[in-house]
Amino acid sequence: MKQLFVLLLILSTFTLTAQTFAEFIQIGDQQYSEGNFEASAQSYEQAFALEEGNASQYYNAACSWALAGDTDKATINLILSVDKGWLNLAHLERDADLESLHDLPTWAPILATVAEKKAEYEKDFDHPLKEQLEEISMKDQTLRGIYEEITKKYGFDSPEKEYFNTLWAQEDSLLLLECIDIIEEHGWVGRSKVGRKANTALFLVIQHAPLEAQEKYIPLLQASVDAGESSGSHLALMQDRILMRKDQPQIYGSQVSYNPETGEGSVFEIQDPEYVNQRRKAIGLGPIEDYLKNWDIEWTVPQKER
Repeated sequence: MKQLFVLLLILSTFTLTAQTFAEFIQIGDQQYSEGNFEASAQSYEQAFALEEGNASQYYNAACSWALAGDTDKATINLILSVDKGWLNLAHLERDADLESLHDLPTWAPILATVAEKKAEYEKDFDHPLKEQLEEISMKDQTLRGIYEEITKKYGFDSPEKEYFNTLWAQEDSLLLLECIDIIEEHGWVGRSKVGRKANTALFLVIQHAPLEAQEKYIPLLQASVDAGESSGSHLALMQDRILMRKDQPQIYGSQVSYNPETGEGSVFEIQDPEYVNQRRKAIGLGPIEDYLKNWDIEWTVPQKER
């Protein structure tokens, strides 16, 4: 009875604090990161009651249900994830979140289904180029993934942090040269040739490259997006980054900064901010108010449509 009361209290709190699919998903992600797996799973379930999720969202829900001890719901959500296109077999096999599913009779068939779908999807790929780009992605994200840990351990102004920054800058320079060679030879390689993860590697590296590299290659990204071969969100983020660097108002509101003294986040200037959600929707981005919650920034500009 006590557990039921707590669960009802949790669900009541969710209802008061979340109204939309995106809000429930965001809450679920946050609860997962805090280790509150049952609440996270319930948040995802409430989101899916409003609309269907994508492969990653169902996968995350499966992880939360598995960690909460409900292997039946974990399996259901994992199957939904595979149906929606989850193809990362290597991650699925090693994901510790899903260890409780390994001894179930459904586990092996799920792995077999993912392997079959993955093979079919990748049959016409340039596999050496795919592997090269995926390695670039891994290298690009590894140092970024431990940035906060290094800062917390040694301090923002420490010699160790400064050394880490030097290594990071050196690695970025090497990866940029490698990506430039790829782009010059193959163009902005699309998803149908190397897959989503490898395609994203080009964006990740060019997104934090010098301004001149961004301006040189963004027309190729634009053409790739127009052809359905790259993500519109990548184009939006790069356009905003270029405009911010040129001290011009951004278009989609993706660029955020922190005040080092107050710790408060703020959005760089946006052109016609009352129409930003219309522009974001057109390129496949969610509402700016949901996006900015990731930085605890409240968006108060009323939105219009033309």
